[in-house]
Amino acid sequence: MTPSTSRHTLRALAAAAALVLAGCDQPAGPQPPSRPTQAAAVPIASAAAAAPAGLRAVPLVIDVCGQPQRYDRVPQRAITHDVNITEMFLFLGLGPKLVGYSGIPSRKEISPEVLAQLAQVPKLSSQDMNLENMLAARADFVFGGWSYGFRPGGITPELLAQHGVASYVLSESCIHVQKRERVALGDTLADLRNVARIFDIEPQAQPQMAKLQASIDQLAAQMQGNTQQPRVFVFDSGEKIPTTVGGFGMPQAMIDAAGGSNIFADIASNWPKGNWEDVITRDPEWIIIIDYGQPSAQGKIDFLRAKPELAGVSAIREQRFFVISYAEATPGPRNVNVAQRLAAALHPDRRITVDPVPWLPAAESKQ
Repeated sequence: MTPSTSRHTLRALAAAAALVLAGCDQPAGPQPPSRPTQAAAVPIASAAAAAPAGLRAVPLVIDVCGQPQRYDRVPQRAITHDVNITEMFLFLGLGPKLVGYSGIPSRKEISPEVLAQLAQVPKLSSQDMNLENMLAARADFVFGGWSYGFRPGGITPELLAQHGVASYVLSESCIHVQKRERVALGDTLADLRNVARIFDIEPQAQPQMAKLQASIDQLAAQMQGNTQQPRVFVFDSGEKIPTTVGGFGMPQAMIDAAGGSNIFADIASNWPKGNWEDVITRDPEWIIIIDYGQPSAQGKIDFLRAKPELAGVSAIREQRFFVISYAEATPGPRNVNVAQRLAAALHPDRRITVDPVPWLPAAESKQ
């Protein structure tokens, strides 16, 4: 054995021992990646023994906002932000993987189906994402979206990655970082499918997604041949300037599926500001009220009724209001049922099937 060979052998053994000792001292949460020189020096058997739980044999690559996102591990400690995203996660039966949630203040309704599951999960923040709390919870995955927790200058997927935390971005919110052709009910299905793949539960989750797809297909069949598209205005909030839904918000997809026409579909955003002048000119026949915060849904209806310049608007004159919650208006498992109910309201002659898909109990999630 030459002196050079001896030095290389000693270095390899020292590096392997250091990794084993480090593995004993580190917490169960995400760890920073090993340095390339260390990985190259560790014998194959030692590296396999020190591999973290959930490491994939083949990395999973998913398109996220037009960019390939690589997932080397199956996450074990997840955090969700906002009520709709949390509902998507629990709809798949992934409650046992949830170690925290944020972005659900008291003014946002939580579906009764998930209240019991969330009762045992720590609320990390009522409003914005909190990086310190996420790291303290030893999270290895965060599910959020642009304007759903992620924001430039704040918490971003890139910042999380620097701390060894993987993430997934809600498809609807990608309009903030890339151009999109349209929004559709299928976007939620795509998100559910991607999350199921990330957590390696696609076989268990497939029946749930198949039920949603069947409901979408059934509604499309029942609306086939429809030529009437009632004009719809979505009123989220605002007195001086209304916040509404543009051509890339999930209510646009629900209105499309229900055979309606969004009066602000020409705004290339998801939740933009509109204006009262266009509401008057475009004369909606129906108004969708997003029920959250203050005033209540009835308070918002009373405000619209009392606004003198809106008195001639068809929806107000005919008292045609359709109320949905925040979680129903944003991307989530309840969107398909809302589209069914909206179609039944807009087209009562079509005998639309209104049948919500039941949630998957956490006990059925085979982790």
